[in-house]
Amino acid sequence: MILPKVPLTKIEKGRLEKVLENLTLSKFSGYIKVGFKRDELCSAEVLLDGGKILAAEVIKVRSRTSIYGDDALSEISDLDNTVVEIYVLNADQIKKAIDLNKSAFVSERGLRIIERSKIIDKYKIPKPDEKEIEKAITESVGNSELAFEIEREKVLRKYGITRPSDEEVDYLISNALGELEVEETREGQVTADFDNLRKEIVDLLYSEIGKPSKKAVSIIESCKSYEELIKRGTEIDKALKTLVMFIPREKIDGVIAKIEQKIGRKLT
Repeated sequence: MILPKVPLTKIEKGRLEKVLENLTLSKFSGYIKVGFKRDELCSAEVLLDGGKILAAEVIKVRSRTSIYGDDALSEISDLDNTVVEIYVLNADQIKKAIDLNKSAFVSERGLRIIERSKIIDKYKIPKPDEKEIEKAITESVGNSELAFEIEREKVLRKYGITRPSDEEVDYLISNALGELEVEETREGQVTADFDNLRKEIVDLLYSEIGKPSKKAVSIIESCKSYEELIKRGTEIDKALKTLVMFIPREKIDGVIAKIEQKIGRKLT
């Protein structure tokens, strides 16, 4: 999403759903950011006004794609053991954020994704176990493997049953192979993904602009993570725009657009 750049207010740790619940109860106005990994490194943002969730976006770093609105909220609703950055916005900043992020709006259906999970946890509503699900599906569609898998996914979604997260899978693997090996593998993959992205951007600058892009390249190469690259977007944008006295503005704007396409969001 395109959000005002404001100082970090505070950091909360734990289950994302619980953090959002506390922000809702406190009538929080602003946005949160959280990084996580499923099939690839992702970064999520959620915009709130007076405690109400307004918009959400999930950016997938390696594939450079974004998920918006209800789908984004569904993607992050079960995140656990997270580090959540919290940023407070004033009324004017909220209004501007709303105007710029209409494509990421969350509907009432999307909000029920969070609310249903809260109710299930609050009232300890039991979920059907795997055997109950398999029995119900078999009685309904028979033993067709394809039909079974389709119906099984429907039931899992209906009852809000989630597959194990990456963290849970890593925990199981670490018991057999050793926690250090798993952590090194995961961190190595995340680092490799970001290094490839950073190299692509640097190569783009040198091929399009050449040596005059040295300052922007220096900023990009100093970034150690995708989140840091995003935070320094304004510096990169400014460094490139100072070159308009040597290079046509249209070319500079074109290069900036290509960088934004690669990272999946605006620099500023």
